[in-house]
Amino acid sequence: MKQNQRMRHPGALALAGLLICAGGGWATAADKPASKPAAESAPEVAIGAQVDQLLRQMGDYLKSAKEFSVHVDVLYDDLLASGQKIQLAASDDISVRRPDRFRVRYRTDVGEKRFWYDGKNFTLLDEAHGTYAVEQTPAGIDATLDYLIAQLGFTPPLSDLLYSDPYAILKPHAVFGFHAGMSEVGGMPCHHLAFVGKNVDWQLWIEDGKLPLPRKFVITYKTLPGAPQYMAVLSDWDFATHLPDSAFSAALPPKAERIGFLKAAVSARKEQAKKAP
Repeated sequence: MKQNQRMRHPGALALAGLLICAGGGWATAADKPASKPAAESAPEVAIGAQVDQLLRQMGDYLKSAKEFSVHVDVLYDDLLASGQKIQLAASDDISVRRPDRFRVRYRTDVGEKRFWYDGKNFTLLDEAHGTYAVEQTPAGIDATLDYLIAQLGFTPPLSDLLYSDPYAILKPHAVFGFHAGMSEVGGMPCHHLAFVGKNVDWQLWIEDGKLPLPRKFVITYKTLPGAPQYMAVLSDWDFATHLPDSAFSAALPPKAERIGFLKAAVSARKEQAKKAP
């Protein structure tokens, strides 16, 4: 039925497969600055010193961690063709070992997917459909994320936090930011920061005290119909457990069928060729 047809948006995609999220790295992909001459495109940035310091402290803390794991509970809007917003839920279990390992288990109301990067290959498993794809990627987490986003159009969930320098990734995507006050997330006192970007507005709650951990994100895709939102609450941060190499190797069901990734760049060129006179 037409009314039940869903209009996928970047947030939903990111969640649903995370490639799914065209803007998966919400700020990274959805709000990437236009490639114009600096003199024309550079927006006037207005971020207070306290906000910048808190964002930097959070980024530096994650940057200094050689490995970590975190659980993420997600709520996001999905849009029906009628324009009605439907709220769906998901959860992520993310493990990172710098500089060249990560894995994600992503569960949602509409399916489950798993990802592994073992230092050489990125593997995506769609458990519901019994299919998987493998792609050899450049060495290192940063280069692999850049490759996935640019070549496969796929952004792992919360990828901005997986990069080696989260502050350097997040900061360019805010043209205005302010401290919205203090509030609790999961019983932890947090600084509530609010940012305005070109295509998305985003809010970030950073734990107050010695552990400046990100505790919550809210992203508003303000340029999309209905301005859908994505909300993630992060908990169970673990910086102590050491995961062996084998933890980042793909664990595939025996009957899973291998398929290929559709290259985003190739697909885009084909679409352009079709439209050419």
